[in-house]
Order: sequence, then structure tokens, then C-alpha cells
Amino acid sequence: MDEQLHPEGFWARLASALDAVPAEARAAPAQARVGAVLVLLEDTPHGPSVVLTRRRRDLRSHPGQISFPGGRLDAGETVEEAALREAQEEVGLQVDSVEVIGTGPRFYIPPSRFWVVPVLARWREPHPLAENPWEVDEVLRVPVTQLLDRSRWRHAPLSAGGSSWAWQLDEDLLWGATAVVMATLLDVAVEGWNDGVEPGSLGEERAVRPWESAPAWQRRPRLEGELPSIAQHEVPHVTADQMRTARRWGERRGIDASIRAEHAGRALAHSVRRLLGGGTSGATITVLAGPSSNGSGGLAAARLLSVAGANLRVLLVGSPRSPSQLQALSDAGIPVTSVGGDDWGDLEQPGEVVIDAMLGIGAEPPLRQAPSAAATWLRRFDVLVVALDLPSGVGPELGLGGTCVTADVTVALGRPTVASRSAIVQPYLGDLYLADLGLPEAAWAASGVVPAPRSLFAEGPLIRLTAEERASDAGTPDQAATDPVALEGG
Repeated sequence: MDEQLHPEGFWARLASALDAVPAEARAAPAQARVGAVLVLLEDTPHGPSVVLTRRRRDLRSHPGQISFPGGRLDAGETVEEAALREAQEEVGLQVDSVEVIGTGPRFYIPPSRFWVVPVLARWREPHPLAENPWEVDEVLRVPVTQLLDRSRWRHAPLSAGGSSWAWQLDEDLLWGATAVVMATLLDVAVEGWNDGVEPGSLGEERAVRPWESAPAWQRRPRLEGELPSIAQHEVPHVTADQMRTARRWGERRGIDASIRAEHAGRALAHSVRRLLGGGTSGATITVLAGPSSNGSGGLAAARLLSVAGANLRVLLVGSPRSPSQLQALSDAGIPVTSVGGDDWGDLEQPGEVVIDAMLGIGAEPPLRQAPSAAATWLRRFDVLVVALDLPSGVGPELGLGGTCVTADVTVALGRPTVASRSAIVQPYLGDLYLADLGLPEAAWAASGVVPAPRSLFAEGPLIRLTAEERASDAGTPDQAATDPVALEGG
């Protein structure tokens, strides 16, 4: 046995590392989605072995992935209690057979919008485990020695550059958030386990992109009531230049930015109304508006939702293109606040719904300055998010490129952008809709867009795009921040 895997030294190093984690790094934001996972290790004659599960491939959330037992905290639970309860439910663990050693630093999983705290436990009295057939295909016991085997090392390329660790476990691939936790465990318990090798240096032949072949599912409908629908693959998708050309065609004929903003605002207001079950009276809604045409659409939505009885707050992340819209909001008594990159720490919770109208088609990832701070602030809250065109941080052609907003509903304008077809982007879009921008087919033809197979808005100005062929919640290369402490100050 490798000396570093001997129980006395191995557990002492882990306990010391956990003791050194600051209290603020363990605690997830109070109003966020919070879960816990159990990192359960068993001593064997050949070194420690970790208990993992293979999730069922027909689950909506992360189907078929290798994971730790875990899940969302119930009301009043500690993370330790939640991790043990979930392990009992998923694999039949006898809670009194384990000793909890401590908790690691929290980390954030962008596609699921969960803050997760790993709970490390020593399995003092191992016993047979039994899969919960509703959640788990198989329970795996993976020796740490397998993770030290160079032939099993893989890497998942990150959208913003670099790579995260992954491992080939016989027929299964260990990657994503589970691999982030595993690599952190190895870093503190097995000094120099990777001999200084960075995952990205393993080369393209060892690169893995499991999200590209993940099981597909139909998007969950989020807007109440009947709406016309069409399969997303039947709708022509556009580049940023094609969208600009179509808009310029309209502007030369009087369909200017203010008219487009009204169309966008009405689509957003209608979507929020349906998302809340038909009424907005008394609802608290926050609009994140940026210095783009999308920002103008967000300001229009704020005015219209205020008329519909909602309590609105507008947070500006840049100078708006239409000062007259701001004047209208001010005269209507709607609070508008300009927020810089350093001003988000003291902002109160955003209410029932956030409208993400920060960036338009001209913005390419990664997010910077105030929009980046806004996306980080939004992670603190379990709140519904409606994005205009694309979630901020997702480029119209590049797609994912680092930190971005994850939406429950995305409302594309006129035509969806090419990035929205990508499997890697699907978990961030949520339920995807297409809104009439008021541009005729001739405007799209002028920009070289293939004609739609039929009149898209014949049955109404808002249609649902279904995408069973591509939609997936299997995760992305940025699943789990590589810096597990993440949001400073909690």
C-alpha cells in the first residue's frame, strides 16, 4: 500500500484540511438552493475506497452521471443531516455505521443553480448497500488507487479555457462536480498525487465531452396556459450579424429600436405573467437592464409589469440607450438604481422573478465588470429567472464562455441565435420561447436567413420552441466552479 494511503496518515491529513476551511467558506447563501453530498470513504487493505452512484439514465437531472449520494436540504436540516439522509434513501446506508469527519468548502453548480457542501465521512462499519431503483442504477466502490492510475486520467475542457479533471472508471466516466470534489480530496490527502500534471496538459486524445452525447429530454414547460409550439430544429437560427442586418432593414422602414423594445417588453411581461400562474398583482420583480437594446426591452417590461400591479425594481448595469424610458419609470415611481461592480454585496433579495436584460447580441463572453457581479449576486437566491434573447454570459455564436446566468425561461426575439442549438447551452436556457419582433420575412431574407417553414406567429406573438432532440441537463464543462469557495462573503 502507498504510504500516503495508510489510514493513520490519510485520515489525519483530511481532518487537518477540513479544520482549516474557514467557516464562511462552508456556509452557502441563506436564500440560495442548497444541497449536500456525502463523500463516504471505506478503509480497505489496499487503501481507501469511495462510494459513488450511477444515476438512472432516464432521470431529468444529470442522467447517467457518476455522483456522490446527496440532494437538497429539507427545512431545518443541517448539511450533515441532509447528506446522511440522502445516502440512506439512495443506497440504504445505515447512518450509525459512519463517522462524520467534517465538511468541505461549498461550491456552485451553474446548470442546476445549487450550492453544494461536501460532507466527508469514514465508513467505520461497512455493510451491504442497496440501490434505490427510482434514482440509482448501481452503487460503485471506487478505490482511490484507481484515481492515482495515470492511464485513467482524463480532462474535460472548460468553456472559458483550461480543463477540469476527469477519470475513466472502466465503463463509467467520472467528471463534472463529482470530479471537482474528488480532485480537491486528492490534493489534500495524497500530496503530489498528480506530480504537478495539469489536466489540460493531457492532450486532446484524453479530452472528454460527455455533454455532447448526453441523453436528450423535452424541456419542462414553465409558462402556464396553452401556447403554440414548434420544434426548435424547424426554425431558422441566426448569427449576430444576420440579426443586425434584419434590424437595420426594419429601421430604414420605421421599425426602430423603440418599437422593438415595446415588442420585447410585452413578450417579457406576458412571459412573467404566465410564469407566475396568470397574475402579477403584488409580485416583486427585479429587472437587470444593461446598455443594450435588450436593456431597453427590460425597461419596457418594467413599465408594463408595473401597470399590471407588480412591484418593480430596476437595477442598471450600464448607461441605458433610452433616457426617455428611464424618465417614464421615474415619473411612474418605479425605483431605478445604477449598480457598479462593487455594489452588489448589500443588495436585498430580488423577489419572485428576475428579468435578465443585461446584454444583447453584441456581447461575447466572458462576463465582465457589473454584469459579471450581477450574475454572481443572482447565485445567492432561489428565484425564477426570465432571460431576454439569451442568458447574459452566453454568446449568440460562441455560446458558453465562463460565468453566466442560468434561466428558467428564455425569450428569444424574432429568431433564435445559433448558440441556442448547442447541447452545451441547453441547461442554461431553461424553457425556450420565441417572440415576434415585428420584422417581416423580408427583413430576414435581406440578411440571408433561410425562410421559416411556415408563418411562425400565425397563432400568436409568443411560441414555445420544443427541443427533444438536443435538450439535456447532463451538465457542461463548467459544472462546478474550480474555485470551490466562490462567492466572497456568502
